[in-house]
Amino acid sequence: MEPKNLSNSEKNHTSSETAKTLLALRGIPGSGKSSLAKSISFTNGAPIYSIDSYFEDEAGEYHFDYQKNHLAYKDCEAKTKQALELGVPFVIVDNTFTLDWELEPYISLAKEFGYRLFVVTVENRHGGKNTHQIPEDQIEKMKGKYKLVL
Repeated sequence: MEPKNLSNSEKNHTSSETAKTLLALRGIPGSGKSSLAKSISFTNGAPIYSIDSYFEDEAGEYHFDYQKNHLAYKDCEAKTKQALELGVPFVIVDNTFTLDWELEPYISLAKEFGYRLFVVTVENRHGGKNTHQIPEDQIEKMKGKYKLVL
């Protein structure tokens, strides 16, 4: 079978423009988003940005403050934007992304800076527990808000 004729842009999958990737990992607390992000980052050195990191101190202890949650969203978005501005080839964002509005800034950033955006929903099929002491009733509410775009 003859290969079909491809344009130069279709042939050159290694160019820096097509290789730039923004990976958004989404899922409920305890689903394994952070573990997956760390595994991927370990293999390719990609930076990981998350809302959770805003609430971690230098020792890695997590201290959530709901009143500062809006600051955490802005911090994560700003750090991601900075990485994309610098042309970092692979960037990971690890957040719950329960609601569409939480993902919208990253969709816009990917378009603005010429990144392919992949949104991966991480399922809790391994029985993981959330490490941030989020009550089960709150997690159930989060599950109810999830929308998948297939």
